This record gives sequence, structure tokens and C-alpha cells, in this order.
Amino acid sequence: MTAGRDRYIDTIRAVAIVRVVLMHTLNIGWLTVVFPSMGIMFALAGSLMAASLDKSGLVTVGHRLRRLMPPYWVLGVVAVTVMLIHGWTAADATAPTDAKLLFWILPLNAPPASDWGGAFNGVLWYISTYLWFVLLSPVLLPLFRRLPVVMLAVPFLLVYVFISQSFGLNDEVTGSITDLCTYLACWLLGFALRDGMLHRVGWRVVLPIVVATAVVGAWLAWANQGGLDFDLTADAMANAYWSFAFVLLLLRWQPDMTWLARLPLLDRVISLFNARAVTIYLWHYPGMFFTSLLLAAVTVGEDTAGWAPLLVLGTLLWTGAAVLLLGWVEDFAARRRPRLIPAFGASRRVAA
Repeated sequence: MTAGRDRYIDTIRAVAIVRVVLMHTLNIGWLTVVFPSMGIMFALAGSLMAASLDKSGLVTVGHRLRRLMPPYWVLGVVAVTVMLIHGWTAADATAPTDAKLLFWILPLNAPPASDWGGAFNGVLWYISTYLWFVLLSPVLLPLFRRLPVVMLAVPFLLVYVFISQSFGLNDEVTGSITDLCTYLACWLLGFALRDGMLHRVGWRVVLPIVVATAVVGAWLAWANQGGLDFDLTADAMANAYWSFAFVLLLLRWQPDMTWLARLPLLDRVISLFNARAVTIYLWHYPGMFFTSLLLAAVTVGEDTAGWAPLLVLGTLLWTGAAVLLLGWVEDFAARRRPRLIPAFGASRRVAA
């Protein structure tokens, strides 16, 4: 892959992160339709995972865990401490002595939080799903390379099965399995990107698939939620089809992005978002929560309709502070030299 195309991948990852933050702070469900960030992030991660497996084999699983866990553990230490100080007791829906607290060490499922501190684990389903994809990829990759069409079709069947049947499992387990199945096809598209499969398939094949899956996703979302103002994350089947269509189109397009070199500031901001993606994702949601608490404290009795700009500003400031104070943990986890503000040196990378 050329450096220009690599910058395309970096750019859509940065846009995906920005969209996640905006969607959460503004609570605009239709942003999931305009840009289905989670499917994109899983697809790009799948491509990197395939490249790493080809290079290092099973050792890659340990490498990925090493890069993910330290930033996650930092959040866990802060979150559990703050929740205990605030008064996390056995009276909450999940007690602080529950065995599920171990998920703050290894997130095989989203970790528990107090009734007050749900913002700390509100977006950690992604970390749990990503972890499972990493653990399963040594099996998924050879299966995909042997039966790519079958493997791309299976996730849609699995989503239907697990939203129709619980198989006696509790909601947390079935929810995690449904998340995994919803984005499995996107993860596999990442494998296809890595192997060059997407560019061996002509647009005359790709476009009908994109249109067909997008139409199915849109119809399901309309039928199940009604109207135009719907949130794809509330409908796993619609989300699976729409995300697949959008990701397939984006990854197959792959335009030349060398023009970014003529806009050095934008180029470096994109690099910054990529270098601190985990920190931004982990900390923006608590930032939104504490900003809303602050606004509630200083605007007692006032109309909250005008909060949106202040909420976005406060969340951005909080997230920026987290990047400055804790972003270096990502460098440490990747065995890079820790930097306060990365990516303001060389701004372009060559993909693996």
C-alpha cells in the first residue's frame, strides 16, 4: 500500500473518531447513518491484525493486548477509585465486590460500574468486542482466506440468530455476542483489504453489493424504528447491513491522499488523532458526563436547551487534557518514546 493510500486510511479513522465524539455529545442518532464509525474502526483494525499475523504469527495476539491494556487499565484505576469515593456500595445494581470487576483487568465483557458512574463503562463494549476479534483472528483469518464469500455471509445469519434466540444466556452475554456478530463482516473486510481482494473485484460487482446491502439496512432501520431520525446502534441487523455497505464502499474506493502533504497542519492533526485514538475513545465519554455535571451545577433551574455548544466544548477540553496527561501511555504500550503531543514531526507513515 502506498503512503498516499495509507493517509486515506488514517483520514477515515480520524473522521470516525470525531464522529463518535460528536454523536455522543450531541446525541444525534442519524450520524450513525451518515458515517458508521464503529464498522469502519473494526474494519481498519482487522486489516492491521491480518498484516500483523502475516508478519509475526500468534505472537501478534500478545502484541495487540500489550498495546490495548495499559490505556484501558489507567481508565480502570481512575474509574473504580472515583466510583468508590463517590459511594459505590452493594446497594447499587452491581456491587463493587462482584466478580465481574475482573473485567476491568481483562475486558472479555464490558466491566461493571456503579449506578452513578455508568459513563466510565458506557463505550467499553467496543474494547470488549475488539479483544474478542483479536483472540479469534488466528482462526478467522485462515478460514476467510479459504472461504471468503461464505465467511462474509455468515455474520448476517449469526446476527439474526442471536437477536431471535437467547439460548438461555443472560442479556450481557447475548449482547456481547450480538455486537461481535454485527461487526464481524466489517472485520473480515479488513482482512480483504489487507490481502488486496477488494481491488481485484471490479466496481461492476462491488456497487450492486453496496446498493443491495445498503437498501436492506435502510429498510430494516425504517421498518423497526420508523421515520428518518433513527440510530443504527439500536438495530443490530440494520447496523450490520448498512455498516457493511458503507465500509465496503470506503475501502474499495481508496483515493490518493498525497495532497495532504500540502496541508501540513491538517496532516499532523490526522496523525495526532491516529496516535491517540484509544485515549480519545476511552476518555471522551467520562468527559461528557462530568461536563454535564458541571453545567447542571452552574445553571441550576435554567433551560438545558442551550447546553449543546458548552457540552461539546467541555468534552473537547476534557478529552484534550486526557490526551496531554495520559496519551503517553499509548506510546509506552507500543514501546515508542513517550511524547506529549505526537505526530508533529514526520506526519506520514508507510503501512505494514
